[in-house]
Amino acid sequence: MKLFASIFLGMGLLFAFIGLGWFYVFVTGSETTGFSEEWIGPLVFTIIGLLFASIGGAILYFQAKQKQKRKLLLRSGRKLPAVISNMYYNTTISINNRHPLVIECLAELSGSKHTFKSHNVWGSTPYEIGQEVAVYVDTRDSNNYWVEVGE
Repeated sequence: MKLFASIFLGMGLLFAFIGLGWFYVFVTGSETTGFSEEWIGPLVFTIIGLLFASIGGAILYFQAKQKQKRKLLLRSGRKLPAVISNMYYNTTISINNRHPLVIECLAELSGSKHTFKSHNVWGSTPYEIGQEVAVYVDTRDSNNYWVEVGE
């Protein structure tokens, strides 16, 4: 996913710079003061480039925030043993006709059973239903947690 986002960001920036450079050539070399139909090409290149760059940048930003959350919870969260109760594919996301796996597990928190869901896991996982995994829970907010099933 990181490669996909980096390609989108790189191609988007390339298109935006080409569009802006093309636009600069028309602005400095043209005697017209208003909008001209010659500007449509550079404008389209710039807009498409900015759109692709924003998609790639947003994906990279989300991944960085998720990694930061994981590090924080691994460092300062309360570790709970949990048992995997369900594993299913997240069919709302599809890349190359493949879906990520989501792992649900049960853990006891403050005397009651809670269900925790993992992030989207791509690729094969060595986990089975009934296996024990670790869940790191924020001590102040139990809705902020991380199920440790790898990155």
